[in-house]
Order: sequence, then structure tokens, then C-alpha cells
Amino acid sequence: MPDELFTHALEKLQAARESPCVPCKICGGEAYPFDLLDFHKSCHSATYPLGLSAIPVIYRQCQQCQFLFTDFFDDFTAGQWQRHVYNEEYAKADPDYFVNRPHSNVRFLSTFLAGLKPALVCLDYGGGNGLTAELMSRAGWTFDCLDPFGKTSISPDRLRRYNFCSAIEVFEHSPDPAGSLSALVEKSTSGQLMILIATELTDGVVSNSTRLSWWYAAPRNGHVSLYSRKSLQILGSMFGLDCSTIRGGPILLTRGFGQRQIRLMLLRDKVVRQWIESKILGRLRRFESKRPDPLPTP
Repeated sequence: MPDELFTHALEKLQAARESPCVPCKICGGEAYPFDLLDFHKSCHSATYPLGLSAIPVIYRQCQQCQFLFTDFFDDFTAGQWQRHVYNEEYAKADPDYFVNRPHSNVRFLSTFLAGLKPALVCLDYGGGNGLTAELMSRAGWTFDCLDPFGKTSISPDRLRRYNFCSAIEVFEHSPDPAGSLSALVEKSTSGQLMILIATELTDGVVSNSTRLSWWYAAPRNGHVSLYSRKSLQILGSMFGLDCSTIRGGPILLTRGFGQRQIRLMLLRDKVVRQWIESKILGRLRRFESKRPDPLPTP
């Protein structure tokens, strides 16, 4: 592990000892150290595909909105992000990032936005290599991409016209949630707006007894911000946006939409996902039932 990163970690530990309480990045409440993770902890099924780093990363929890975050990366330069996180080894921590997830995103977005294609001017925020936006565009959607560390393909004539923004597996990577949401709002229309955020929520899965044994708490993946539903409601309200979500589904930050309309979209999405899952499960069961019995052991 580079000496630069180890020195950085020591400085953060010393700062936490001297000032254990810092303001929450979302609501300004008191945020104290909650858990300490190894820098190489990832979302990969192996958890540590790169081995232990012996670099400690402190995560804090806000006492008011339950937002969990680390300030370990707050002063990282673009070069440090690319050297230590989004480097050639990133695929070992997140093997679906480059191909599988963009295709999955397209299937999800096409279903979720069914029937709305003519009305939407879309921006995929944090779109990585731009594949999600590219595939959506090929399918006839008006879709651009914006990524601070990847591909950006914004059409100048569409600025301030975007009325749908997707941020799929993105906001957990942001060390500045308000700044990231501001970047989206600034490029969007001043009228009806829908921002879809797909991230895992801490509600019901993180507690004082479990701490951050949660698989989604993963510094090596760049998961530096972990949201409760309450923290996202507060974040949205800072920009005049309503927050709506349903268990297991995406989060919608909206302006100018009726709650009934948004609720129906979320419910439809949940029903469709359950139907798809049941079809897949049914096929697996039929496959298993047709498999020949194993030969008896002599």
C-alpha cells in the first residue's frame, strides 16, 4: 500500500482523536465515529479480493438523520481518486462495473420509464464509461451522460432541459452529496423534474449491534456515503424536491409531480420486478425438475 495513503490515514485518525464530533454533511447535526473499516473492504462476494490493506477508514453517523459517511476522501484530488480507488484494480472490487451493470441499468430504465420516451430529456449522472446512455440512445431515448471520472457527452442544446436524471449506484460514491445533487439540478429544467437515485439504504440493516458489517459499506468500492431515508428526504428538501421511495426500490426526488403519480410508478416498478423474479425462479425450478437423477454410488 502506498506510503501516501498510509500517511493520509494517520492524519485522519489524529484529526478524529482531536475532534471526534463533526457536522453532518447533510443536516449539520452531530456526527461521531461509528465504525472503522479496512480500506480494501469491498462489495465483492469475497469481501477482500485484494487482501487487507492495514489502512483504517473511519465512518461517522449523524445523530439526527442517521447519514453515515467517511471524510477520509474529502480532500482527495482527482489524481488520488484515480490512483487509489478508480484504478486498474477497481474491477476486482466491482467486476460488474464496466459491462454487466450498464446493460442491467438499461433494462431497468426502459421498464421504469415505459411510455414516457417522447416526453423525456435524460441525463445519466455518474454514468462511468457512458455505456448506459449510449445503449439508451440507440433504443431511441434522448439520453446524455455526465461522469466526473469517466465519460461526459452533454449536448449544449439540452442544458437546462433535462427533466429526468438517473443516478444508479452513484450517490454512495459522492463525498459531497449536496454538491452532487446541486450539479444535477443546475443542469436540469426549472419545471417538472424527476431524479432517480438507486442506492442501498441503511434503514433496518445498520444498527449499534451490527455496526458496519453491512456488505454495502465498502471503502474500496468508493462507497463513502451511506444514506437513510430521512437523510435523503432532507437532502432533497434543500433543493425543493420531494422524496419518495418504496421498500427495495429506487428513490425518486421530484418536483412538479403528484404523489399519487409517483407512488403508482414505484408500485408498478415493484410489481414488474417481482413478476420478472418469479419468472426466473419458475424457469430455474423447471430446469431443476428436468435434470436426471444422479447415478447411484457403487
